[in-house]
Amino acid sequence: MAALAHHHHRVLSFTSFATPTTRLPCASSSSPPTHARLRGARVLRHAYGGGGGSSAPPAAGSSLEELSRSCTTWSWRGMRVNYLVRGEGPPVLLVHGFGASVAHWRRNIGVLSESNTVYAIDLLGFGASDKPAGFSYTMETWAELILEFLDEVVKRPTVLVGNSVGSLACVIAASDSTRDLVRGLVLLNCSGGMNNKAIVDDWRIKLLLPLLWLIDFLLKQKSIASALFGRVKERENLKNILMSVYGNKDAVDDELVECFADHKRAG
Repeated sequence: MAALAHHHHRVLSFTSFATPTTRLPCASSSSPPTHARLRGARVLRHAYGGGGGSSAPPAAGSSLEELSRSCTTWSWRGMRVNYLVRGEGPPVLLVHGFGASVAHWRRNIGVLSESNTVYAIDLLGFGASDKPAGFSYTMETWAELILEFLDEVVKRPTVLVGNSVGSLACVIAASDSTRDLVRGLVLLNCSGGMNNKAIVDDWRIKLLLPLLWLIDFLLKQKSIASALFGRVKERENLKNILMSVYGNKDAVDDELVECFADHKRAG
């Protein structure tokens, strides 16, 4: 949360879909209600100063194969970054969370592209983007990637839509932008950071710090980390994990599990 507090004062604008009583038109919803999905599109139009919502029915979600065929690549510092672009109108960039990819937005891209140019990107290290060994996979580096993508590919002021750690990367990108690249922010389940133990001021957590540091050390050992994540990425384990964190259990279908299980998928 310290990172959020540090960057908050420079953020250009903030827009959120969230209300206590409305299901979000976000990646976690398998089949969000029509009114919620249309409301999400209206929120983005409002961020650009647009008018009311369209009366057209929302577009259906895209299949994984369709998304894969629609993707292309952008070269960033000699590395390939996978992304998708669809639709016409004011630009929106969708940035996934940890372990996800372009495919996590498969039920949002269609409806948003009815009134916007929708870009969705695989952050370096995820999806079909390159995964260079020894690369510094940090929020700050991902934020730099986002800003350079806006500058070189989108080339227009853009609303950033982030999920989980993607939200935090978007916040940092908006904060660090010295040009008019970021028009607004939409944060879905924003993360406080990849590892925020150092800023947690709770005596119970402090008692556990030696154990947590040991876990961190073990996870940095390649053989241990590979075995652990290999087990996590087994489809049955993934489904159980997703069921534990998704409010809408119906959203956890085979296609969603495949989005996380197939880390090499284009999209």
